[in-house]
Amino acid sequence: MTALIVLFAAAFYIFFYFTYGKTLERNVVRADGTVPTPAVRLRDNIDYIPANKFVLFGHHFASIAGAGPIVGPAIAVVWGWFPGLLWVWFGNLFIGSIHDYLSLMASVRYDGKSIQWVSGELMGKSSKYIFEVYIYFTMILIVAAFMGVFGSLASKSPEILTASALFMVAALVEGQLLYKTKLPFWLSSAIGVALTIGAIVVGFVWPFVKVPSIQLMYAIQVVYIIFAAALPVWFLLQPRDYLNSYILWGGIIIASIAAVFAFRGFSWPAYTSFAARVISGQPSPFWPTVPLVIACGALSGFHSIVGSGTTSKQLDNELSGLFVGYGAMFMEGMLSTIVITSIGAFGFTVFQGVA
Repeated sequence: MTALIVLFAAAFYIFFYFTYGKTLERNVVRADGTVPTPAVRLRDNIDYIPANKFVLFGHHFASIAGAGPIVGPAIAVVWGWFPGLLWVWFGNLFIGSIHDYLSLMASVRYDGKSIQWVSGELMGKSSKYIFEVYIYFTMILIVAAFMGVFGSLASKSPEILTASALFMVAALVEGQLLYKTKLPFWLSSAIGVALTIGAIVVGFVWPFVKVPSIQLMYAIQVVYIIFAAALPVWFLLQPRDYLNSYILWGGIIIASIAAVFAFRGFSWPAYTSFAARVISGQPSPFWPTVPLVIACGALSGFHSIVGSGTTSKQLDNELSGLFVGYGAMFMEGMLSTIVITSIGAFGFTVFQGVA
């Protein structure tokens, strides 16, 4: 049963990418490969720089696919595995992927400006100011949440901290290989992946980076955020996400193979209750609660911030937009599908030993 679900999901996303997605590209966005993108016209090698579409896909995918497409679907299984799959498939197809693609291309058409600026041009200044305030406080919450999670893990686990520190070094090297050498793309990518694997192995075999307190870890993260934001995007941010995407790809491929060849049915019920106890232990109706629970993987407004914040400034060609914006959202849906399928088959034991 798990094999059928995973294979169906893969076929579902591939089919609609080349049909529905191409229709959007052709008839709605009207992407034109001959029109220079902001990355080309406004190139400054800091924020604006045309990137290889595979590198940019990795940057975008790793930026949007954090804990959301894993945690959200895991919680939604409380309604049963089937309702969650329906939202991940059809919510992604009809809302999420379109939102991601169009917000990216809207930014491209407005010189790579952020989505709140675009909204101000199209809907008036008041919408721009409201959007800016909302994004500001939302980003504070997001940064605080991720700093809290990573700070707690890294301060308690020198293995994680060592691997992360070495991974940053690998990203810096990869940036130089991609933009400052004439190595073939495949070779620079292979070196980067090898360095990433090496960073993980060394981190867990010979952990040598430690911090004495979680407060110091918070301070280190603040300094890192400032430098990552100030440095040219090709120097750290883009190659870091590009290499990180290989970790995500590896997990998706391994999990897909496991689901296909596990030859296992579902131990979790397909449907439990329309108003299962999801939010704060209280009865929560599947609709309209599910968009709040499964955001990444089906529909996430945060993706428009990523698409218009950095991705649009690196798009080398308008025809690459579908692959990057639309395709990355479909891939995130595939990740959420695997999470739901795994829990449906094995229960929450799939998370044993994690963190």
